Order: sequence, then C-alpha cells, then structure tokens
Amino acid sequence: MSRTLNLYFLRRFLTNFTATLAVLFALVYLIDMIEVSRRGRFEDAGLLTIAAISALRVPTFIEQAFPFVVLFSAIFTLISLNRKLELVVARAAGVSVWQILFPFIAGSILLGLVATFVYNPVAAFAQSRSASLQTELSGGDTTEGDGRAPFLRQFSEGVDSIIGAKAVSDGGIRLGGVTAFVMAEDGTVSERIDAPSAHLEAGRWRIESPTVTRPGYPPQRLASFDLPTSLRPEYVEQRLADPQAIPIWELGSKIEIARSLGYNAEAFAMHYNTLIAKPALFVAMTLLAATVAVKFARTGQSSRTIAGGITAGFVLYVVTFLAQALGSNSVVPPVVAAWFPVLAAGLFGVTILLHQEDG
Repeated sequence: MSRTLNLYFLRRFLTNFTATLAVLFALVYLIDMIEVSRRGRFEDAGLLTIAAISALRVPTFIEQAFPFVVLFSAIFTLISLNRKLELVVARAAGVSVWQILFPFIAGSILLGLVATFVYNPVAAFAQSRSASLQTELSGGDTTEGDGRAPFLRQFSEGVDSIIGAKAVSDGGIRLGGVTAFVMAEDGTVSERIDAPSAHLEAGRWRIESPTVTRPGYPPQRLASFDLPTSLRPEYVEQRLADPQAIPIWELGSKIEIARSLGYNAEAFAMHYNTLIAKPALFVAMTLLAATVAVKFARTGQSSRTIAGGITAGFVLYVVTFLAQALGSNSVVPPVVAAWFPVLAAGLFGVTILLHQEDG
C-alpha cells in the first residue's frame, strides 16, 4: 500500500483521537469542578483555586480512560472511511485488512509510548500537586468522604501509635493531611493528633501546627509535636503513597529499594507493568475496533457497530481491572496480571479478523 494512503489513514486516526480526547477532557473537567466545588471543606476556596485543583486532577482520570479513547477513535475513523466508501475502494484495489490496519496499529503504538513515557510523568506530577493543594486547603481534615487516610502502626521509645496521611512526598519523608493516634497501655486512645503536615526526622515525626485532642479535655493547638517512630521513609511511601502519583521513571528504582528492604511493593510493580503494557493495550483496542468496524456497514448499522465496540472494550476493561486487583494483592505475579488481558484481547482480535478476512 502506498505511503500516501498510510499517512492519510494515520492522520485521520490521530485527528479523531485528538478530538475525542479534547471532548472527554472538557467533560471530565466540568464534572470534576462541580464535584470539587460541592465539597464542604473547599467552600472558602475561590473559583480559580477550584479550577486549578480540577485541572491538576483531570490528567490522571484521562490517563485511565486512554484505552477507551483509542477504541472509540479507531471505531469512528473506520466507520467514517466506510461511509465514504474509501475502505471499499481500497479493498477492491487488492488492499488487505492488515495493510489497512497497519497505520492504525502504528499510531496506537506511538500513542502508547507517548502516554507511558511523556504523559504519565506529567499526570503523576499533577496528581501529586493536586493532593498537596487539597491538603493545604482542608487544613489536615482527614475525616470526610474519600479523604480518609490509610494508617500505619508504629512503636518506638515505649510509645505505641498509629499514623496516616492523605499525601506523601519527598520519598516518604513528608506527609500531608496527617492524623495520628497515641495508644495507652490498655489499648485505648490517649491522644488524637490532626495536623496539615509532618516531617520525618531521625527516629521521630515532627508534626507541624497540630491539634491535640485528649479524652475529657478540649482540643489544644500546639506549635509542633514530636511523635517517636521506627518507620523508614521507603516503607512509608510504599504503604501510603498513591502509585499513580509516582512517574514511571521513578517506579523501577522505588520497587527495587522496597524489595531490598523486605517491603511489599506489588501495588507499585502492578502499576509499573501496566504502564509498560500500555502500547500493547492500545494495539489490542485497535484490533477490537477493527473486528466490528472494518467491514462495510449499510445505513442504520452504525449504532450496532458502535455498541459492539463498546461492549468489547468494556469487557476488556473489566478483565484488566480484575487482573490489576489480583496483581496488586500478590494473588498472581504483576507481570502476568498486566500482560494476560492484553495478549488475550489481541489474540481474540486477530482471530476474528482472520476469520472475517480468510474464512
């Protein structure tokens, strides 16, 4: 097939991808702004602040929706080419379905590489900044809705305590949105500490501007509070940090450090392997789109074609989500969990196309 026709199909595919991505970004941005503005803890924030928080949150949401953007873009492009009889003419000229799909597959690989090695670090940085900004605005309140923090048990210098945070930065050294509980000898809570931030120093957490609450006493605001700890920064980051807030360039080294210290890093390993498999996932989505859209469809059949593509993409998404859950919880190796759905979807698409092409 001529280079001109390859570039034409590739340009149409990338144009539809960009348009679909722009529409999705605007829709998600609008919905997220409404969601952020309705939260009570941000009621004093201005419109520009809410817009900034949403703008920093949206890239992570879009990253999770990338496979569907590729799927819909491929379906819309193939349907459009079919409606204009361009694919019919190409097939009549002796062009096979694999030659037609070559620019789509090449574009999917290109988009996957960009999404993994360029877009992901940007989205991770934005996610980290969004979490820090929300923590500063909420004043360390960790009791509302999805802002609840995971907690870690620690024991040092005879002090038994539990600490949690909504945001982790600087390699596990700094926490944001801190909530800590100091336990008495009988196992009850003797103190609750709420603070906007905490810094890990030698054997202790330096908690800044905490509000300390003791049973039977009114809350007391302090300038700082030192809480003994035996936790290492690597362990804190592995347990409390969101894997999506760590760029792919740093995931590999953090996984190696955590495993060398005996920590469980399966959630980070699962995220890392999912990012590595993303170009192949985009190719699988393109093949699934081709199974329902590459054949000529008469007027009125496009809705069934789109419905078939959505169904195939949804099934793949569910299988991928379940595999990620299994990989993150050490049920199956992360490499297997990340690649099995992709390979299965790709082989399914190739099988269907071979059946449609050669019978």
